Amino acid sequence: MRAASQWGEPSRALVEDLIQTTYLKLWEGGRRLLRDFALQQPEAILGYLKKVATNAAHDYFRHSKSQSSGGNEPHISTSDFDPEAGEAADGGEGKIAFGIWLDEIDEHLTRCSAGPDQERDRTIFWLYFRQGMSTKEIASLPAIGLSAKGVGSVIERLKNGIREQILHADPDSRADDAVQKANSLENSYW
Repeated sequence: MRAASQWGEPSRALVEDLIQTTYLKLWEGGRRLLRDFALQQPEAILGYLKKVATNAAHDYFRHSKSQSSGGNEPHISTSDFDPEAGEAADGGEGKIAFGIWLDEIDEHLTRCSAGPDQERDRTIFWLYFRQGMSTKEIASLPAIGLSAKGVGSVIERLKNGIREQILHADPDSRADDAVQKANSLENSYW
């Protein structure tokens, strides 16, 4: 802390990182230097530890002020960030499960919408549920070619078709789970 203070006002995270650096230096080479020093001069071990810590701090600040390491950019500690991916983070468990669920819905959607309007119907469905657009907003898009009532009808038809497929997809599963999954379409804009 004292050595870091000579270079400015250190953050707590920076001091903790410097402490970890000091530990790493002491443990280098199987603690051989530390062990040898402690055997030769046991009364001076505290001074040795202080010197290693001071050198680690000065080395850090000299390096951090050099042009090769970004000059005067502020220190960002790894302890300031949560290393685990949260549920919504890319690669997080929740995001992966959500992606799989959307793929399943899209498969059901493809099966229940057929014919020349299949792509238009899928677009309407995803604009409504993923983008949160209203039926009126979707109907105002030139490529759709339907009124707000027509868009609403397409959404209801697809929603009911997906619900039916989910209910009849796995006869061994409990009906309550299937109904809950199907109803989540209606209760969520994802």
